[in-house]
Amino acid sequence: MFIGNSYIYVNNLPQTLRNLALSNSDTVDYDSSVPGGYTLELHSTNATTLNKIATGNWDFVVLQEQSQRPAFSPQQVETEVYPYAQILNNAIETANPCTQTVFYMTWGRKNGDAGNCAAYPPVCTYEGMQQRLRESYLEMSNDNDATCSPVGVAWRTFRTQHPSVELYNPDQSHPSVNGTYLAAC
Repeated sequence: MFIGNSYIYVNNLPQTLRNLALSNSDTVDYDSSVPGGYTLELHSTNATTLNKIATGNWDFVVLQEQSQRPAFSPQQVETEVYPYAQILNNAIETANPCTQTVFYMTWGRKNGDAGNCAAYPPVCTYEGMQQRLRESYLEMSNDNDATCSPVGVAWRTFRTQHPSVELYNPDQSHPSVNGTYLAAC
């Protein structure tokens, strides 16, 4: 089960993951709740999301926060992100204690977050934004005894090793088809 927003919806990450599994003679059944721009806070009260969690038949529920929120200051993330990650994780555990929550670590914007740079300078660059995303997703995972899918770390490594491969859509935020494939891997 994928819970997030357009970072998962663009290029259909769940289907890309399913296709990878099928190419290795395995199967992945999935569902998703990925409205554009959604935050974990919005998902924590969204009837569709909560009903899908409540079915309880998932091996994994993947939680992806809005692209900028986990990159903000630790104090802001503490109040605007972590409580909702915990609410969703608790709902997942209540529905089925055997389901594993997976936090989907996103990637920094190609050239940082210009819109929030003045308010919080660490997000002014890709590297700074990526570091804050990494820290926040690891903390969410640790706090909720959950798994972290280190997509953002893989993204950073790939950007360094293969700079000619474009991972971003022209908006410099959402994934290109290459970026979605990397995330699925």
